[in-house]
Amino acid sequence: MLQLAELPLLAHVAWTRRQSRRVRGEREALSALCAQLLEHWFGAGRALLPLVSLRPGDGRTTLAGELAQRFAAMGERTLLIDADLRAPSLHARFGLPNRRGLADLLDGRDVQLAAARQNLAFLAAGAVREDPLELLSRERLRHFLAAAARPFRVVLIDTPAAERGPDLEMFAAIAKGALLVVRPGEDATCLARLRARLTRCAAVTVATVFSHR
Repeated sequence: MLQLAELPLLAHVAWTRRQSRRVRGEREALSALCAQLLEHWFGAGRALLPLVSLRPGDGRTTLAGELAQRFAAMGERTLLIDADLRAPSLHARFGLPNRRGLADLLDGRDVQLAAARQNLAFLAAGAVREDPLELLSRERLRHFLAAAARPFRVVLIDTPAAERGPDLEMFAAIAKGALLVVRPGEDATCLARLRARLTRCAAVTVATVFSHR
């Protein structure tokens, strides 16, 4: 079997949102990516997969929403978590309020999963009253993700951009892997540093998706 980081379909996925003539190609690429992830990542008994990127605007959040909807449409019970406590935006994409979310849970308050689509549950970022990194350092995060992995086949986590801090590393370390979203033409040195950060977390780069935006 190919190693996860060497899967050819995962290493060379190109994704676009703007050019209508490429919509069919986008759908095919997303379907292929989902199939590969189900077979080689989620199929190995894993449920958690953080999405990471270098900078805001790399397409990470949009891709997280698209993948979550695609998995749900395939009949997979899916949970999408907005873990970008610094600049949450996923709730707006689904027309949902940003309340009773991850930050509230980590601070010991009640939370509520929202039904975004059939087979798709969503947890907003919630109200951040403390330092985001301090919140994510609490043991509640690990306990919650372990609990979420039981009823859901797929748990996708949208993390803050790498340049905003080490938040993504908390999720990569727990999941032992991450999907890397890259803007074509990105600086190779910066990408190498991000990959090194994942390696230090004992996390593999499960897939690299090139986002044409």
